[in-house]
Amino acid sequence: MSKSVKLLLAALAAVGLAAPIAANAAEARPVSCAVTVDYLLNNVVRAHYQKDFVVMPGVAYEDDFSTFTRFRFFDASTRLENDKTVVYIGYYNDVGVFEAVDLRTKLVIHDDKPDDVTSGRHMYFTELGVAGDHTTDYTLACHRLKD
Repeated sequence: MSKSVKLLLAALAAVGLAAPIAANAAEARPVSCAVTVDYLLNNVVRAHYQKDFVVMPGVAYEDDFSTFTRFRFFDASTRLENDKTVVYIGYYNDVGVFEAVDLRTKLVIHDDKPDDVTSGRHMYFTELGVAGDHTTDYTLACHRLKD
C-alpha cells in the first residue's frame, strides 16, 4: 500500500472517530421547564395555569386541560438551532364566549446558565363582549438536563 493511501485511510479513520464526539456536543438533550400563565380580567385572576414538565428531544409535550364547554391546551417542543436548544411553547385557553388567550413563544437555552427565563405581558381593553382590561402574564423557565 502506498504512503498516500495509508495517510488517506488514517485521515478517514480519525474523522470517523471524531464525528460522533462533535455530534454529541450539539445533540439535543431533555429539557426541564416550569411555565406559569395568568389571565386577568380587570386585575382579577380568571384563569391560572402552572405546570412543571420535561420535553424529550423529538417528542412534543402536550397537556389538554379542556372542559366540556372550553377548549384549552398547552404544548411544548424542542429543536436544535445553531448548536443551541430552543424550547417552543404554545398555550391556548378559551376564557370566554368572546375572548381567548393564544400565546406562542420560544426560549433559547444556554448551557452555562442554571435556568434560562422568558416572560411577558399582553394587555388590551375592550367595550365589546366582556368589557374591561384583559391581561395575560406568562413566565417560562427551562434548563437542559444532564446526561
